[in-house]
Amino acid sequence: MKFQNVRYWVFDLDNTLYPSSSNLYSKIDVRMKTFIMNNLSLNQEEAYRLQKRYYLDYGTTLNGLMRNHSINPKSFLDYVHDIDIENIKPNSKLNNALNKLQGKKYIYTNGSKDHSIRILKKLNIYDQFKDIFDIELANFIPKPKMESLNSMINHYRIKPRQAAFFEDISRNLVNPKKIGFKTILINSKFHPDKKDNLFSLKEVEKKYIDYIVSNLEKFLSKINLDIIR
Repeated sequence: MKFQNVRYWVFDLDNTLYPSSSNLYSKIDVRMKTFIMNNLSLNQEEAYRLQKRYYLDYGTTLNGLMRNHSINPKSFLDYVHDIDIENIKPNSKLNNALNKLQGKKYIYTNGSKDHSIRILKKLNIYDQFKDIFDIELANFIPKPKMESLNSMINHYRIKPRQAAFFEDISRNLVNPKKIGFKTILINSKFHPDKKDNLFSLKEVEKKYIDYIVSNLEKFLSKINLDIIR
């Protein structure tokens, strides 16, 4: 593996830094649907269809709700992230692997900063990251839009050809690869939207993925071993 020149390590949060089997995103997913039902007076099926259509059309459900219904983003984010995170446990192996990476580490998420901090502290890896680029800092422009990616890059003065990007959603890695990032897809077998084929790797996206991995800690450990050789 060729990571010797990497000086910027960019990580998605949900289903990337913790296993999708933790089932957190399914809880967020349910609360998104409930929020739509309550605020738009839709039944469960209507809310589900709207939620997924906005995700596909706008990058996030929130972006679609803001554009079409003037939903307050903070109200939405506070509501959907108000979940039980007992399934998340401290991860000493991940902490050790992150600690050995040479360079700056960032979180880049379509979620909120408060949610990110809560998860990172529960994993006991909060101190490993220099900063969190959340959806508010991106001016609510979500991944995979290039405008969002450029905003993150410019904010931290990242050099894409010296950067690696870890994600569980393949379409979010296409633009980073186009401009020089090394791209790593975290295989997410248990994502609640797998049944809708929203998060599965599309054939057209494969050329933009450098590595597909199922265990982040082991992969980072291999990177660290290769770097010190």
